[in-house]
Amino acid sequence: MSFTVKGMCKHGELAHRRKTAEAALTKARELAKLGCYDVHIITPEGRDYASSEFGDLPRSRVAWRPIQKTNTHP
Repeated sequence: MSFTVKGMCKHGELAHRRKTAEAALTKARELAKLGCYDVHIITPEGRDYASSEFGDLPRSRVAWRPIQKTNTHP
């Protein structure tokens, strides 16, 4: 399963693959900061998200971990 991040830059189209939605979003933001435009993230299922839709991109769930109590002595 991989996400594809595409963007147009001054030298042409760039495409990068990332394993998670979070990593794809990070790369997309990086491309935008570098001056790339028309940045898209394509999911493994083929859904194409334009930069205006990045907030709708499904994220992986964070594993639930119990809070670890620590013994603190005054």
